[in-house]
Amino acid sequence: MLSRMGFFCTFMSIVLVLPAASAQAVPEEDYILIQARSVQGDGIYSNSLELLIDGTFANDARPWNDARCVYWEDEQAHFTLDLGAEFLIVDVLLQVDDDDIYTIAYSVDGLNFVPLHVFYPGYGETGVGLDTMSSNPENPDYASLPEKEPVQARYIRLSASSGDRKYALAELQVFGYPLEEEEAEENWIITPTGIQGFGAFSRDAALIIDGFTPAEGGVWEDDGIVYWEDPEVYFVVDLGRTYEVTAVQIQVNVGGRYRIDYSLDDREYISLVEIVGAVGDQSSGMDTISTLPTNPEYVIDLDFFPAEARYLKIYAVEGDGPYAVSELHVYTVARRGHADRHGGR
Repeated sequence: MLSRMGFFCTFMSIVLVLPAASAQAVPEEDYILIQARSVQGDGIYSNSLELLIDGTFANDARPWNDARCVYWEDEQAHFTLDLGAEFLIVDVLLQVDDDDIYTIAYSVDGLNFVPLHVFYPGYGETGVGLDTMSSNPENPDYASLPEKEPVQARYIRLSASSGDRKYALAELQVFGYPLEEEEAEENWIITPTGIQGFGAFSRDAALIIDGFTPAEGGVWEDDGIVYWEDPEVYFVVDLGRTYEVTAVQIQVNVGGRYRIDYSLDDREYISLVEIVGAVGDQSSGMDTISTLPTNPEYVIDLDFFPAEARYLKIYAVEGDGPYAVSELHVYTVARRGHADRHGGR
């Protein structure tokens, strides 16, 4: 179904750039994935705008009109994320159709936008279909972009041009630093420093913390998913230091029962949350489940009290097997800081 939504009616050339000296005002450990409060679109496009900020990527090389994408042919169409407050923007991560030009612009007031990054055809790796690209040199999907100073912005806008006029965007994520003191109690994703698996399982355990959440409903043995049959298997995630863990999001295979325990020293563990795959919105396959109230996959019955932890243990306790986990996101409050710069997807 095609949608049309009006947004900002004025587009001016006035720009507002934060002086370079301000980039040193925020500690490096506060680098975070900034969760957009809302997204709005202008022009004619297909599919729900919520797909752009739901944290889920399609598989690379999928066609431009994949069900996981917002897609369009109108060169006047654009999409604007409202971050809810001003932040110091450092990096972006996006998944778009490979053979078009995509421009990321930023604004403080939602009226005056200036280009930040331009992603050209061939910057990615797939050569066809959807491609994931990042402005972060430390990200495996890094696109060789000109180095840019961090900028202060509340609004991020994406537009497309040239190419075959078959444009698509599956996800747009923004990384940087919080500036507002009142934002200190917001939940942010922690970037783990490592993971170790114990027992017999298939695929690299690092897939569980690579930041990439496959589309829901997939099969347990799809690419990007770690799976096993032995109930003695478990995984230990190292957050790098102690955080107050306030929420988690995990994608698991429906039919199993999974537990997440927490520890300060990787010796004594306490139960944090128990997740039954069928508690989510999928009746089969992989299902994303969250304890974060603002997340569309939120399950209120899984709420837990915040816990001080450095290590998290993931394991299955029962079910018809095979067991599978594709991704774990761990949240804390911004006032406690975050791990070093690593933009996930």
